[in-house]
Amino acid sequence: MKYYKLVYDYENDDNYINCSIGNIGNMNEYITSNGTMINDWGNVVFEYIEEEGSVLSDYVANVYRWLIVTNKFRSLTEKVLLNEVQYLQIKVVDVVNKTENSTYQVANILNVVDALDLENSKYDVFELDDEKILTVEKYALKESQIKGHHIFKLKDDTIPIFVSENLKNIIELEKMLGFAFLEVYVNYLIMFIH
Repeated sequence: MKYYKLVYDYENDDNYINCSIGNIGNMNEYITSNGTMINDWGNVVFEYIEEEGSVLSDYVANVYRWLIVTNKFRSLTEKVLLNEVQYLQIKVVDVVNKTENSTYQVANILNVVDALDLENSKYDVFELDDEKILTVEKYALKESQIKGHHIFKLKDDTIPIFVSENLKNIIELEKMLGFAFLEVYVNYLIMFIH
């Protein structure tokens, strides 16, 4: 099976809404990065300006780079994703006319796997305050660690989201807006036993 880095579709988003304002109360903006269930979720509101974009895409660009998706995404992918995602209710509001849309949720991805294949990835390492920072330009993944997962993040690099070919196919078949995919190399290490 092929795997992809999930990215927001900036190439086709000329008229998509962009939530440039987010009110998340006293929660940390990285709350959805570590792959754990969130039990204390407040009243979260994201705002956009309709004159800057009026199409309500299925994946919404936002100030925190969270995976904000529609009920359509949730219902069409539920059977594939099973217990891999926790959905957290939010409101999306047009700042000018105060139109409120509550069909959006933050998809909190619960799978964080140790699957980065450094040997086949393209990356740089630099030091910042005596700490080594790894920046990956091109990802390669270990198939043994991602097998059976349809959406996940990587241990020690929890910002990018990766998806299976199955999930990508559903998104494309249902013509969901806002999603784009970059195929990643998967190392299928085959061991022969004599």
